[in-house]
Amino acid sequence: MNRQLVHVIQIISLLFSINLIAGPEDWRVALCISEDPQHQMNVSWQNVTMLDTPRVQLAINSPLAKFYKDSREVVVEADIMVLSDSTNVYVYSAKMTELEPEISYAYRVGSENEWSEWYVFQTASEKNDSFRFLYFGDPQNGLLSHVSRAIRAGYKQAPDAAFLTIAGDLVSVPGIDQNWEDLFHAAGWIFGQVPLAPVMGNHAYYIDGKWLKHYSQYWRPHFTLPENGVETLPETNYYFHYQGVLFVVLNGNEQLKEQAEWLDNTLSQEKSRWIIISIHQPLYATGKGRDGSKRRDAFLSVIDKHEVDLVLQGHDHTFGRTYPLKGGQAVKKRQKGTVYINSVSGSKQYKLAPAIDEVFAITDGYTQFYHVIDVQPTKLKLSSYTVDGELKDEVTIKPSHRR
Repeated sequence: MNRQLVHVIQIISLLFSINLIAGPEDWRVALCISEDPQHQMNVSWQNVTMLDTPRVQLAINSPLAKFYKDSREVVVEADIMVLSDSTNVYVYSAKMTELEPEISYAYRVGSENEWSEWYVFQTASEKNDSFRFLYFGDPQNGLLSHVSRAIRAGYKQAPDAAFLTIAGDLVSVPGIDQNWEDLFHAAGWIFGQVPLAPVMGNHAYYIDGKWLKHYSQYWRPHFTLPENGVETLPETNYYFHYQGVLFVVLNGNEQLKEQAEWLDNTLSQEKSRWIIISIHQPLYATGKGRDGSKRRDAFLSVIDKHEVDLVLQGHDHTFGRTYPLKGGQAVKKRQKGTVYINSVSGSKQYKLAPAIDEVFAITDGYTQFYHVIDVQPTKLKLSSYTVDGELKDEVTIKPSHRR
């Protein structure tokens, strides 16, 4: 075979691989939670080629084969993201509004000549009905090899999850696009069907081999999230209500004082039965050489004041669940305290070394976890599973007497 023919074959192979990347199965479709999940869900996706008249089609999830005949189109916003290698990716987002509560919908994204598959989701109820959701600690590393099994195991355990939250460091180096590709391949269609409520970690600030003061430009193109937090931290500090739960996402990397003031004001107006917070960096550390004092100084007094029920965290690449705490100490049986949990879903694991004695009820290291949180009007149950399905820990939380 002559060199010219080999070169032609290589070019054809390259073009074929690019075409595969551009296919709908690789569009990184992300269904995202909104500030009003009873009436709205958001979606983002990407493509390496510009779509002609990008669209989202939305329909009631009818059993009829031609359910799509009654679909409606949703306005799509388009933008261009420049990758670190100077290539362009076209990013799209849409807000599916005017939805009815507790209804199953089907949607797809694309354009007139090219569509994704149909995804299905259900809106929240107007009542404080029981539901469950999934929580994962840091993915970050081993996205294809390890995180894939954690996400799939979690979904198998709770296929009816109302939403899915990841406590930061979704990828290790956000400027390397392959990281994001691996994450979305690991999750597959699950990210397009279970609404996401992601948390920003410190690795979102790791760009071109340097730690920067401002987070990566690659975060927001992948997700369309509420913008109801501190104005200078759009889509990284936000909240939403879901069937009796106020779920708050904090950005543990910057503007902690501003967020603490915002959190205090937000919780002062809150009447939800349950308050759950997620932040990447834990207030009580389980990883060697870590402490958590900076976030405790910023948020602990607010959390104690408003009797927050549960705080979901990552960062330490270990597992640990505290006793119910107040003022840094375990409370007595009938007193109200806050339960804090650290977890990890990826392959990067640290040495287990709790920084403060007598606050953790259980710890574990060098193990991948996923967690199911069952929310009921009278109790909240946190179940922690290893990725092989073993129930490692379970705790029941009673609501605050103040709510």
